[in-house]
Amino acid sequence: MPPGISAATVAGLSLETTSGTYLAPTKFFPLVSESLNYQQDTQWRKVLRGQVDVFGAIPGNAHTEGDISIEALDDVVPYFLDAARGALVATGAGPKTYTFTPNANAIPNKTLSLTVVRNGVVFGYTGVVVSSYTFTVSNGTLMFNASLVGADEATQSAPTAVWPTSVPYGTGMYSFEIPSGTPITDADTFEFQVDDNASPQYRLRSGGFRGATFVAYGDRTSAIKTERDFVSRTEYDAYKALTAQAVKFTAVNGASSITVNATTAIKDTYTVNEGGPGDLVRAGVSYTLAANAAGVPFTIVVITPEIFVP
Repeated sequence: MPPGISAATVAGLSLETTSGTYLAPTKFFPLVSESLNYQQDTQWRKVLRGQVDVFGAIPGNAHTEGDISIEALDDVVPYFLDAARGALVATGAGPKTYTFTPNANAIPNKTLSLTVVRNGVVFGYTGVVVSSYTFTVSNGTLMFNASLVGADEATQSAPTAVWPTSVPYGTGMYSFEIPSGTPITDADTFEFQVDDNASPQYRLRSGGFRGATFVAYGDRTSAIKTERDFVSRTEYDAYKALTAQAVKFTAVNGASSITVNATTAIKDTYTVNEGGPGDLVRAGVSYTLAANAAGVPFTIVVITPEIFVP
C-alpha cells in the first residue's frame, strides 16, 4: 500500500448544535469500513471558441457522502439514529431507554459532525445525516451499516480517541418473533433495512460557500429479510394473501439491548428452495413494512448504560 494511504484508524462523532458547524468528537467508535468522501460538481468550460479542449473550470456544487460499517454498539447506534429521519426519545436512567420512531419530516432535526483520521490525516465532515441504514447479523455479529450524506468538509486537528467499552452482540444473544409474541428458532439470517432517499439541497449563496445548504429526505422504504425453514403451506398462502403481521427482533447482552419492532410487515417475496433429496425445505422471506394506523412502520428501542442526551 502506498505511503499516506490507509484504512481509517480513528472515527468520532458529535451532534451539531448548529447544522453544518463542525464540532470536535465527543464519542469515538471502532470502524469496520468507511468510504466517506467529498464530491464536487466542477463545471468544465468547453464552449465554441475555435478549440476542442477544456480551457477552464468554474466551481460547482459540492457535498459529502459515503458508507460506514460498524459493530452495532448500543452506546454508538443512538447517535446515528438521532441524525436519521425520526424522533429519538430518552427515558429512564442507568440504563437509559432510547426509542426511535420514524416520521415524515422532510429534513432531519439533528445533524452530525463526523471525524475520520486516515493514517494521521484528519477529515471533518459537517451537516451529516443518515440517508439509509441496515441492521444485519454477519457471522453471528450484529452490524450497523449506514449511507451518509453531508453538507461540507472542514479541516480539523487530530483528536485523542477514548474508545467505548461496550461489547458487540454475538451468537446466542438473539430473539426473533414472527409474529410478535411467537419466538422462532429456525431462522439463520436477519436483515432490517431503511432507505429515506436523502439528497443534498443547493441554494444560491455568497462568500464562496459550495456545500449543500441542507439535506432533504424523499420517500421511505423499509424491509425485513430472513431465511428460515419452510413452516407450512398456510404460511405460504398468507404470502399470496398479502397478510400483515407484526415482527420483532431483539439482541440482548446483559442490561443492554437493541430491538426492532415492525408493526405491519407484509410478505412481498417468498422463495421456496427444496434443495436436494432429503434436504430441508427452506424459505427466503422478505417483508415490506407498512405504516400502521398511527403512521408508524417500525420502532427501534436501544437500552444502554451509556448516558447519551439526544
